[in-house]
Amino acid sequence: MSIPYSEFPVYIGQVGVESKPNEINGYIPATQASVSYNTASSVRRKLGKSVDAADQFTFDNALSADISFSCLLQSGMLSGLDFLLDANQDNFVTMQLGAEAYYKCYAKDVSLSVSPFEPVILSANFVSLQPSYGGLNGDVNPYEGGVPPLDTDLIVYGHTCSVNDNADVLGQVQSQINFNRTYTRTPIYGLGSVDASSMLLDGVEEEISVSSTGLDTLINFSGEELTSLLQIDLQIQGGVGIEAASPIGELIKFPSGARVLAQSYSTQGGETIQTTATIKQVKL
Repeated sequence: MSIPYSEFPVYIGQVGVESKPNEINGYIPATQASVSYNTASSVRRKLGKSVDAADQFTFDNALSADISFSCLLQSGMLSGLDFLLDANQDNFVTMQLGAEAYYKCYAKDVSLSVSPFEPVILSANFVSLQPSYGGLNGDVNPYEGGVPPLDTDLIVYGHTCSVNDNADVLGQVQSQINFNRTYTRTPIYGLGSVDASSMLLDGVEEEISVSSTGLDTLINFSGEELTSLLQIDLQIQGGVGIEAASPIGELIKFPSGARVLAQSYSTQGGETIQTTATIKQVKL
């Protein structure tokens, strides 16, 4: 029997809590979600002996369960995106897709795309150390039987956001912003255990690429260091900002010390010059 997408909502639980998410607080207005299971297998071959049909493979590592989703950003979202906070970046969450729970989920990367007159889309990739096994089941009573609080007037759009460019490294008109955060992690295995018990956070890097109509200066051999703040303020209709305490309130923030490490520009007949600046920072 096929399972409709309406029975596959996405919920993300509180950080560091090994229990199913609260469907009210952890609901994510997802537009896409996928799960991929991969085994670390290799063929079992022995010199002078044919491959045994009943024992063809060896397994050299734990099962890998990768989870990805994309979602809209809305003012007033509760705890579903708490994993984005700097204080929580080394911890795990529990995710639920449909009726299936995935425990010990660690973020691998987060990206965000901002374009005029389009909803801002946040995408994230996770790895689950304790994935769901067995059957595949939908949530026949999503959001605990209620109606998800999706309000189009509270959704963040590209044309409602603003750019705080105190560093003066961008042109006057920004047409596209792409943000990416990458986590580097090391799984921890114990003697006698097949699955990793946790993951250590080794590094966090962020990158933002902004397309605009000009560049203040061109970079040199070592790029250009920001001397003041560059921040993208995510806002809803009417220029109303997201709550400062929200996980997405100050998500895209590059203070002094970050560097412009790549620039490019191009033009075509009858059009204005198009430029791109890429800025990176190492947070850990």
